[in-house]
Amino acid sequence: MSNNIIFLKNKTTPLDKYEIESKDNKYSDVQFLPLIAHTHHPVEALNLLRDNNYLSSLRYLIVTSQRTVECLNDSIIPTLTEEQKKKLFGLSVYTVGPATGDFLRRIGFQHVKGDDMGNGDKLSDFIIEDIGSDYQGEILSFVGAIRRDIIRKKLAQNGLAVKEVVTYETNVLNDNLDRFQNVLIDIADKEECDGKSCCWVVIFSPQGAEDIVKFLKQHPTIKDKLDLKVSCIGPTTNDYLTRNGMNPQVVSPQPTPDSLLDAIDGFEKRSSTPISH
Repeated sequence: MSNNIIFLKNKTTPLDKYEIESKDNKYSDVQFLPLIAHTHHPVEALNLLRDNNYLSSLRYLIVTSQRTVECLNDSIIPTLTEEQKKKLFGLSVYTVGPATGDFLRRIGFQHVKGDDMGNGDKLSDFIIEDIGSDYQGEILSFVGAIRRDIIRKKLAQNGLAVKEVVTYETNVLNDNLDRFQNVLIDIADKEECDGKSCCWVVIFSPQGAEDIVKFLKQHPTIKDKLDLKVSCIGPTTNDYLTRNGMNPQVVSPQPTPDSLLDAIDGFEKRSSTPISH
């Protein structure tokens, strides 16, 4: 059984549920390894939300990334008037994923919807059904500089016009593999148990993980002490791994800490159960 887990992601602030749930389970060594850097771009969103005429016509928001919520929380909302905040927090907000939904609620949004949809395609269907014939007012979508246009295109095909505004951009860090190897070596050096101890590596996205994936294929153990096992979040990441010759031991059924950790726990229990003949 393992007490080591490495999340290949930026740690969400002010709290990260993957860390909380991991420590509540059994993991004494929980580490986050950022693979990408995020830069906020709040200016265009601020110009719109400070325009009281536009804000009065705005009825729906689409927010599908925690990075956007961080930009809202850190760089946009604090500069608005109390009346503008009240209007903003009263909008219907469509999102994907419980972590992003929880984050939106924590910072003040009162009508968060769709966070159990799982992906942009299903969220699009939900938005179309939820708005239905009651479509009026503006739909504003906060997006990253690099994104797939699934939601905007699908809504447009159904007569719903969406204005997209970039709130952040991401750039891959240039030393991901070096930092990953150093983390593994540190964990291996701390292990005192006999035999190999397992360390789970959780991959959330292909972005920035390319060299690490190649390394994991070539080095499933570290110093003959650390047995590396791979889990991933989401079908897109799983498809990327399988296309590149890696079959992760665990694919989380849902993009949530509970789902991931339950799947890993089930795998480890099956692996430790003797085979009866």
